[in-house]
Parts: sequence; C-alpha cells; structure tokens
Amino acid sequence: MTFGQGWYDADVWGKLPRDGKENGGTGVELWAVIEAESKDDAFEQWRQLANSLSGLFCASLNFIDSSLTTSPVTVFQPKFASLENALIKTGNDMYLFRSALPREPVCTENLTPFLKILPTKGKAGIFSLLTGKKMFNSEWSSMAVDILTVCDSENDCHYQIKQSIDLIKNIPRVLERNVMPIPKPISGDDLRCDLTKKADLFHCFPLPESNELDFDLYDLFGRVIHGGALMASTQTRVCADLDTRYWKVLLNSSAPAGDSIHEDGRLCFDLNTNADYDLRFSTKDSTQIVSLDPPPIYASRSLSGYSQDSGGFRIDLYNPTDEDENVVIFETFPWFVRLSLHTLTITVNDTASHGVSDKVINNVVDEIIYNPAVDRKSPSHLELMTSIPSKTKVKLSLDFDKAMLLYAEYPPDANHGFEIDPAVISIIDKITGDTMYQMRTTTALLTLPTPDFSMPYNVIILTSTVMSLAFGSFFNLLTKRTVTEEEAEAAAANSSIRITTNRILGYRQKLRSMVRGN
Repeated sequence: MTFGQGWYDADVWGKLPRDGKENGGTGVELWAVIEAESKDDAFEQWRQLANSLSGLFCASLNFIDSSLTTSPVTVFQPKFASLENALIKTGNDMYLFRSALPREPVCTENLTPFLKILPTKGKAGIFSLLTGKKMFNSEWSSMAVDILTVCDSENDCHYQIKQSIDLIKNIPRVLERNVMPIPKPISGDDLRCDLTKKADLFHCFPLPESNELDFDLYDLFGRVIHGGALMASTQTRVCADLDTRYWKVLLNSSAPAGDSIHEDGRLCFDLNTNADYDLRFSTKDSTQIVSLDPPPIYASRSLSGYSQDSGGFRIDLYNPTDEDENVVIFETFPWFVRLSLHTLTITVNDTASHGVSDKVINNVVDEIIYNPAVDRKSPSHLELMTSIPSKTKVKLSLDFDKAMLLYAEYPPDANHGFEIDPAVISIIDKITGDTMYQMRTTTALLTLPTPDFSMPYNVIILTSTVMSLAFGSFFNLLTKRTVTEEEAEAAAANSSIRITTNRILGYRQKLRSMVRGN
C-alpha cells in the first residue's frame, strides 16, 4: 500500500529511490496477493482487507469495489518461491488484486497510524523527525507499507513488514517560510541590489539568490532525532549523500559524538544513545551536488480532444539508455471511459504513425492484454508489452468515448472532473521477467458532460408555485358563493353569529344601566 502526493520530476531529480518499487502514484494505491479456493472467495477477502485498512489508516479504501479493481498479469507479480510448498500442501490458489484512488488526499491522519505501527511508535529513531505539518510541506512525498509472507523450508510462515517514506524538499523555500510564514514585501534594507548598476531608493536591480546555505534538520522538520532505535538489531544510521569538498556536515548531540563513517561514498553517523541528535549542513555553493543517476525510462501521459462525448490518451516514452528495453505499460480506466482499441496508433521518433493493424507495429508492441469494462461492474484493463530501442522516442495514442452517468453517480464537485489512475510504466528483465524499474505518470483529469444540478430545484419551485395558485383559486370557487351587497348584509343580520352578538351587547347595556341607577 502506498500514499503519494505531488509529481516526481525525473528530469530534475533523476531516478526514483530504490528503482521506484516502493513508490506509488498520486493518492492511495493498494495491491495484494490473496490465497483462496476460488476467485470469488479471494475477492471477498480483498474487500475485507480494504475495509480493515480503511479504518486503520483513515483512508477511503472502503470505496474499493469491483468497479475499481483489476488483476494485473505482467506487473505487481510477487515471487512465490517461498510459498510454493505451502500452496501445494493447502491446495489453494493465489489471486492478485490491485486498485487505486487517485483523488484521495494524503494528510496527517494517514501519517499518524503509519507511525503507530512502528516498534518505536515514532518516538525514537529517524521517524521521530516526522510531523504532518513539515512532512507534507514538500515538493513530493511517498509513504509505503509492504507486508510479505515468508516461509522457511519446513513451511513455517511469518509476516515481514517494511515501511518507507521518501521526501523531496525545496530547502531555500522551507528556510524562507520559517523566517516569513506569511508572505510580505521585503523591506528596502533587505533587498540585494546589483551595486554595479544604478541603485537608490527608487531603483534596484536584484541579484540572483545566494548559493550559500546553512541549515539543520530542525529547520527542515521542526524536530530533532530523539535518539536511536535501540531495540533494533542494528544501530540507527543517518547518512548524507553529499560532495564533502563543498559541504560540511556536523553532528550535534548532547552525548559524545562518534566518528563519522564513509559508506558507499556517503557520510554516515551511528545514533547509539537516547540523546537528541541534529545534523547541520553548510556550504558556500549549494549548486555543487553529487551527480544524479538518470532514470532508464522517461514517460508522460496526457489527454487529447475537447469534445463532450469523446477524447483520447497519449503516452510518450523515451529510452535514454544504450540498450533496448522491455517496457510494460499498465493502464486502468473507469467503466465510463470506453476505449476503442482499434484506434491505437504508434509513432516512432516522430515519423509516420502506424495503426494496430499494421505489421510494423509488431516491431514495438510484442503483446496486448485487454479486458474491456463492464458498466458499473469492472474497469477497463490494458497492458502493452513493448520493446523500445535505444535512444528512441515512442508515442502511443488511443481514442475513447465518454459514457453518460446517472444523476446520483456524480461526485459532490462534479464540475471538477474525474481523476484517472496514473499509468504504471515498468521495465522488465529480459531473462528473469522481474521488474527492474517502475514509475508512474501523473493523474489525468477527465471532464464528462455534467447536468445542470440546479434544474431540479427550479422545477420544484415552479411546480409548487403553480400548484399553490391553482389550489387557492379552486378552493375559493368550491367554498364561496357570489352574492350582492344587500343580500350579504341581510344574511349577516339574520345569521346566528350576529344574533348572538347582539344579545351579548344588549345584556352588556342593561348591566351598565343598572350600575348607573344604583
């Protein structure tokens, strides 16, 4: 299960941490392999798992149903080597399910239970740095929880859990916000003007931002590391992957600081006490950083078309390596996006486009796995196994039609649009078939024909007004009779109410006369 926020810019930040195998797309993503006798039993357990995780992590996973669930064929495949003997013993099968909620916001209520399942409850070790306010004040963030079933040779199985958090922060922006939480104009004394040009009270040619940086972990996270995780079998180690020729790193602690350790070209420190630790970084030139490893694949996805009843998807791929890559494109579309697979076209290096029926397309697309959607029951599932040559750009285009939704199927903010799951791009090893690198595109915002939700209100008001006017007129005609003024006065004089009123007035007059006579 992964929680993601923001967009990862591979052009600037290089390849994903740990080859992207522990990072998800925007929103929340869940996949699991379930052991069961049949697929129906496995799906029922899948729903129970989603509901349980929804309550545990305060997420909307309880909305996962068959209309949002797919069963991938070539990606998200775990290794069953340690489970083969156990499966033979039970006679059950394994079923893979995957679902995503790209519109799910990620916030503090998801981070808190994430920290609570740690052995230290987030009170010690590196995770003690994390708070929702500082963590989500980042360019990109990703949280992942991986639970694996590991079995030994005697078929004794146990669960193994792995938690990871990845953040990318804009340090100058964070430091600026610490000084000025609310943006305000800079005073004249703080302006950095180019003195080689005209500079006075009315003129200032600003200088570029200074490359000098001096900060510590407290400036970035608002906390320090509250000791190491002493209950762990290995010591807590903090590493800084910096160019030590230009950067200085100092470990501040109330306990005696140990010697720094160089590990794989990184500067590391062991945290072996309960004392508070803080790392301070300083440099005269922050542009001097270690070289970033470029990703083995670049990918982006976009929507095309502007019609209310149709549109298209476009995926751009680029292989920057010197070797051919086997790339799998995994796509999931909601049921109201009706794909037209015969419109698939491929363009290589911006040359002529080739349709799905052309034989030339077989040089790029090796296999297509497609499961069409069923209205309100299952989404569209598309997997393209492609072979992208070295230094080659490939563009894939696909058209679709937009289905009409029922009135109650629109979300509260219907005019915002519908979020489409990110495409999952995986590089597969040619020999073993294992996933070597995995990345995700951004989500797509799809607009559908939206009804005028104010029209029912207008109809109700108009109908009620007409009915009230008609009812009042008919009621008056049925209960009242038209007479002349003389007839009305005569009838009023002979009415029982008038007679009773006159008698009461007469008695009242007699009482007054008697009182005056006495």
